[in-house]
Amino acid sequence: MEPINVTTRDFYIYALLINAAMGFLLGLIPLVFGMLKGQRKYAFMGLILSVVGGAILGLLLAIPVAAIFTWLIFSKSGKAQTSTTDDAAAS
Repeated sequence: MEPINVTTRDFYIYALLINAAMGFLLGLIPLVFGMLKGQRKYAFMGLILSVVGGAILGLLLAIPVAAIFTWLIFSKSGKAQTSTTDDAAAS
């Protein structure tokens, strides 16, 4: 069996792809919650920026990006629900 030789360039490419995949997995969190709450803009932005952040700095950037967009989705949907319930209560 022949040994596997991995160059430095190959190592960086593999690391970039693995980090982007982890960013994608974390980006699924705001994507799912955004679709459920009707916040498609934040859902797709959270997914894309989590993948890019994961590719750049790995989990150090992908986790905060996913958390921030999940928080934005819940805060924006909460304000939308509050305004509709206030309008219904005033009627």
